Amino acid sequence: MKRVLFVVAIAIISAGIAFAGPAATGVGVFLGQPTGLTVGLDLSPTNWLDFKAAWNFADPKGGFSIILQGNYDLAFPGALIIEGEDIVPFVGIGAEAAISDNLVEIGFHLPFGLDYRFRKAPIELFLEAGLGLYLFPATKFSGSGGLGIRYRF
Repeated sequence: MKRVLFVVAIAIISAGIAFAGPAATGVGVFLGQPTGLTVGLDLSPTNWLDFKAAWNFADPKGGFSIILQGNYDLAFPGALIIEGEDIVPFVGIGAEAAISDNLVEIGFHLPFGLDYRFRKAPIELFLEAGLGLYLFPATKFSGSGGLGIRYRF
């Protein structure tokens, strides 16, 4: 079961990369809650999709957990310029699923943060915080946040 879920997560991320097209994709890591892989797909300069996949198979009790997030983000280029550098604020809405060995939780996620793309290097840095609400199987609030870095191609 663990391997099947892991393969499904990798397949979803790979499909997103394949359909993104040139110069519209970033792949990297997200450090925080959840810590894992991240993929960004540009739809336009002010709209993008953001995906995260995190997992823990090292639970001392023998269990596992996987967190999947997918967000649509709206960006505001030019809203925050510091010493000529455009640090882009963004807000979004998305879905989140937390899967463990005995429970599946599904809800929505509201991320917000700042994004910076280097001019002379294909690197993107972003700081993100998010509020969430699981709706299934029970209502429960969640929070997330961290620092991401992506290589853009």
